Amino acid sequence: MLTKTIFMYLNVVFIGLLGAFCNAFCPHSTPNKNIELIAGAIVLHNCKSTKVMSKPEKNEARVAFVGNSIQYYNDCPRFLVNLGKGSVQHQDSCLRGGTNLSELWDLGNGMMRHGFATENAKTGQRSDDAGCDLYDVGAPTVEALLGCKDNEKRTTRWDFVVFNDHTQGPARPASRKATRDTLLQRYLPLLLENRATPIIVETAAYRFPEINNSKDLGSTREFQQSVREGVQSYLHALRPKLPDSNRPRMAPVGTAYLFVHDDNRVLWRKLFDPYDHFHPSPSGTFLQGCVLHCTIFGVPPPLPGTDEEIAYLWNDARVMHGTKQGEKIPLPSVKDAEYLWNVAKRSIANC
Repeated sequence: MLTKTIFMYLNVVFIGLLGAFCNAFCPHSTPNKNIELIAGAIVLHNCKSTKVMSKPEKNEARVAFVGNSIQYYNDCPRFLVNLGKGSVQHQDSCLRGGTNLSELWDLGNGMMRHGFATENAKTGQRSDDAGCDLYDVGAPTVEALLGCKDNEKRTTRWDFVVFNDHTQGPARPASRKATRDTLLQRYLPLLLENRATPIIVETAAYRFPEINNSKDLGSTREFQQSVREGVQSYLHALRPKLPDSNRPRMAPVGTAYLFVHDDNRVLWRKLFDPYDHFHPSPSGTFLQGCVLHCTIFGVPPPLPGTDEEIAYLWNDARVMHGTKQGEKIPLPSVKDAEYLWNVAKRSIANC
């Protein structure tokens, strides 16, 4: 144990010396964007035998989800409830595909159009006027989801709110600033009303550079570093406005993806939807859910040990995305799930 501690300390010293070297010998250049990701990779590597921490900080939590298709692909909200086996007491969401957090505020929920009108989404109730089935598509607007004041239907507050921006949003200065302004002007008052802790997802860079007009964002590593810096700027903007008990946190999903990219390239490719190469596959959602659980509760979720236990995690999913031909995308194997679970567990040390 002492040897591991000393080794990790030497890694930190090495990273610091590396940064000092870059600043000393390249004073007029842009700071090395890879240092932080190198640090994260070293921490993840050295946490290989990290033991599961004791108790979650808050069990039976109420978790709201605000974002886009990165969350609704493979129904991450319901998946996290099943994955946690009791750690999440209740979830609800306001999701809309292809939007950033500013557009989501203005346009509201889009899940009837985006795929939550399925058998698993049926509530068992019917509308009074037309007699049509009612579906669990989430709250119609962000304000309806998070608002406490003047909301007679809300009797309890949220403990955590999971946000994700459009993946390219944090990576570009202009859109990064726009989201920071929206978070402070629109979302912050609702976080304060709820006394909720914001969890901001660092989404994963695309599988292929240049898709979806992302050529200017560079390689996978460069793209990911820009996303991470943008998400950190959101945290820095919110931090002084929130009490210490609700200190904002980053869920380092993209950093976890990048670790898999460097350590197991075959599995990294399987984290992406095989048709569009940027949405998460079920394996990607599994990793995302595990990272979220670690970020929210400080411990990993229970590890599923059989194919049946893995399949159960999506037993009530409102939508599972398949290939263009309609074929189902395979769920993670037991071996892959254990590997991804460990990657997520190590991400605690990198938060």
